[in-house]
Amino acid sequence: MHKRTITICMMVVVLFSCISKNKVSSNTNDVIVPTAKFDQTDTIPKITIQDTSLVFPQIFEGSFFADTKVAQFGTEITFDKIAVGNLKVSSGQIIATDPVTLSDAVAFNENFPIGEFPVELAMANIKTNRDRRFAFARVKFSDKPIRKWSFALLPGQPPIPLKSKEIYGYGVDAGLALFVDQVAKNSLNTLLDKNWDNIFSEKFKDYLNYDFQKQNAVFFSTGYGDVFYATYIGRDSDGKICQLLTDFDIVLWRNATEW
Repeated sequence: MHKRTITICMMVVVLFSCISKNKVSSNTNDVIVPTAKFDQTDTIPKITIQDTSLVFPQIFEGSFFADTKVAQFGTEITFDKIAVGNLKVSSGQIIATDPVTLSDAVAFNENFPIGEFPVELAMANIKTNRDRRFAFARVKFSDKPIRKWSFALLPGQPPIPLKSKEIYGYGVDAGLALFVDQVAKNSLNTLLDKNWDNIFSEKFKDYLNYDFQKQNAVFFSTGYGDVFYATYIGRDSDGKICQLLTDFDIVLWRNATEW
């Protein structure tokens, strides 16, 4: 575990440049724009989604459509969907967390479908400074329409409303998050301790589907880096799980005045 901690600062500098929500990326491929160029008082997003059948929060699924637009902070956000391969689910127990804290992480309460399921990332394209950030990451178990979203709960957590002032989630210290099956957790944790530098070298950019011992984990960069992120479950009309989705807090959908 100590090796991971030692390399965190280097990773953050290389990959994410230690930014916050009120700053823009210092990636040399970006056009740098002073924070003052953004209207920091414009925190109520105007969300335009063509598919009117989506349930609240519509942006959860809408962010995976190229025609979705968000006006926020005085700029426009559009989205790209990136497919990163399948996640192998062998136990039905899934963990979403920062890889640095994987050893202490526990699986969500739910029993998820067993098999191999696509993982997709919604990339937010922020017009004003030509920045690109992952807004959402999801495991898609079914194509059936989602009829309800709720927080993904850990053991001992009571349900709370989606618009609660407090949220459940996990903190990020490495600018990274992952989805992994509970059975694969211990083996992956050992591999990370021994091979962190090799797995997350300076060649790592946005995401990684990492195979090991007939299992795998999917890693991805996290919105604006080291913050606190919530994960949600989408269910169909029969209550069956369709999606597991982590929100990287790019779109402030909780502030929206229209649903």
